[in-house]
Amino acid sequence: MGMSIKNPETHRLASELSDLTGESPTGTVTESLRERLERMRGEQRRSIAAALLLIGRDVASRLPDDIREADPDKMLYDENGWPR
Repeated sequence: MGMSIKNPETHRLASELSDLTGESPTGTVTESLRERLERMRGEQRRSIAAALLLIGRDVASRLPDDIREADPDKMLYDENGWPR
């Protein structure tokens, strides 16, 4: 599978980075793409986590006070620690 990059700036950047790192231009591009993809995936995970926290806060604000303030352990387990 081949890829031909025809952008002069991309070639210049890959060459400059490969000179600094000692990697081949292909290795430099591969590592750069890998690092950026990792960052983007991390940002996406943080974004999903933030959205879930917002949903949780919204749901919690709509619950009746007695449920919102209840101790989940007492609701789910008896005095011996067994599930209800």
